[in-house]
Amino acid sequence: MLTAIAVAAAVVVASSGRSQEARFRSSLSVILQDIANTEQRYRVAIARLALSRTLEGKLYVYTAYWGYFSKDTLDGDISVLRDELENRLLGDAIDTIAVYRRDGNRYASVVVVGNSTYIRDSIPRETPGRLMGQPEYLQTSDGIYATFFMPVFRNGEEVGLISFQKAFNRSYLETLSLRNSIGIALYAQGLYRYSSLPGIEAAGVLWTRAHPMTGSPFAGSYLFRGTVYRYVGSYLEMGPSAKAFLFVGGPSSLTTADWWSAFVRLSIFPLICVALSTVLFILWGTQVITAIRALQAASVTIGKGDYRVRLPVERGDELGELYRGFSRMADQLAENAARLEESKKLLVTSEKMAAVGRFSAGVAHEINNPLGIILNHVQLLRSGKLEESEQQEFLARMESEIKRVNRLLRNLLQHATDEELAFHELALEGVVSEVVQLFTPKLRLKGVKVEVAPFPPAAAVEGDADALKQVFFNLLYNALQAIHHDHGCVRIEARVNGAGCEVRVSDNGEGMDEETRAAIFQPFVTRKKGYGTGLGLALSRTIMKQHGGTIDVSGEPDVGTTVTLTFPRKEDAC
Repeated sequence: MLTAIAVAAAVVVASSGRSQEARFRSSLSVILQDIANTEQRYRVAIARLALSRTLEGKLYVYTAYWGYFSKDTLDGDISVLRDELENRLLGDAIDTIAVYRRDGNRYASVVVVGNSTYIRDSIPRETPGRLMGQPEYLQTSDGIYATFFMPVFRNGEEVGLISFQKAFNRSYLETLSLRNSIGIALYAQGLYRYSSLPGIEAAGVLWTRAHPMTGSPFAGSYLFRGTVYRYVGSYLEMGPSAKAFLFVGGPSSLTTADWWSAFVRLSIFPLICVALSTVLFILWGTQVITAIRALQAASVTIGKGDYRVRLPVERGDELGELYRGFSRMADQLAENAARLEESKKLLVTSEKMAAVGRFSAGVAHEINNPLGIILNHVQLLRSGKLEESEQQEFLARMESEIKRVNRLLRNLLQHATDEELAFHELALEGVVSEVVQLFTPKLRLKGVKVEVAPFPPAAAVEGDADALKQVFFNLLYNALQAIHHDHGCVRIEARVNGAGCEVRVSDNGEGMDEETRAAIFQPFVTRKKGYGTGLGLALSRTIMKQHGGTIDVSGEPDVGTTVTLTFPRKEDAC
């Protein structure tokens, strides 16, 4: 029913659209006629100026004796000619006038009055004859320019050339738009050179495909920002190089308000019936909406972990049954959550016990090996069967293993406790240089080259120098042990960004796979069998955390390893 009423309302208001289209067609015809009249007016005016005795005489003198006059004499004489041309320009409403003297096989410019920027300095003598009295058209970024030529004769001898130019550009079209109180658009070479029709640029209509390139007007419409615009267009060909589409139009008179007015007149009684039905529906639907909102609020509360929410389950209708089912679900969720929490506690306890077991096994293994060596050496020393030199060698080995146990226990203590560090501002480049100097003998012995790129001046942090030396010592030691070839290289570089300072230590050693990289920071994880404790990187990570920074490892097997240390800005450091 409402559809039929809407169609009837559309038929009522459609008649007003036909009168609007007729006005657009009339305005388009007026504009096209104005263009034709303007061209004819320019032809008459240029022919009249070509008969000027004053102009004939001056061009005769300029052509015959141009090189004989001084610059001041020419400027003074041309100034008089310019004044006369400006009076003619204003009197005949011409855009631009140019005067040329004959110079061999070309016309050379003498003076130009007007506002055009497309007047040429010289013109081939065959140009006026080639055009056969027709204007020369130039299509530019802002419109179309028509140039008219007329030779000037004195006593039957050609002495020069005059040129009129008319700009059918933005200014011209804007004047027509205001004069006719209508929107105008000019479309040429794939672009709108001028438009006072809102949104026609974005209408997405390819005019050269949608409409024939003939002089027959065509009509159409488009939607822009909720408003329907109607237009009438026509193909405009002013010359071989000046082809365009000209549109006139404006907001459609077939507005929503007009349609709505007709719709209301035709549908008062049906609308009253619909309104009564709507009121009844709202009264009944309010209860449903209230119930849905209560369920929504209860769902949000349960989502936050509060299962104590309750709904009015005493209702006897379908909504009451829905409330009771929701309450049973909340009770079941609360019971499941309690079980899950208990399982989590048991899981955490198991994980802690497993971690303690792994840690204890690692400590026992690392201490048991040197203790076994010491015990074996003590028994050999007691046998009395060793030479003096062998006894000294065994004592040195025992001392080395005792130091190893001592170092292991010291590292464990430092890893397990947050030792208070002495923070102060220090330059990272100095810390790195000291550590590299410590390794110089070993580096030379193994043939490994260390490249330390110059650090930025801002590469300074708030930190403990000894602790950071320990970090760089561990990294350089690991890099040295990972290189097993004669062209080893370790590179250390730093950069500063908005988040702080970043130092990278890279080597071209054996690298590591994904499995090793995932466990590399765990205590007692090492690939240096027999002489490594597996605490270097774990201790380094603890130190970096104390400095508010991070440590990350990347690399590939047989390619190398890169360790990245990230320090916060000094004002953000611990």
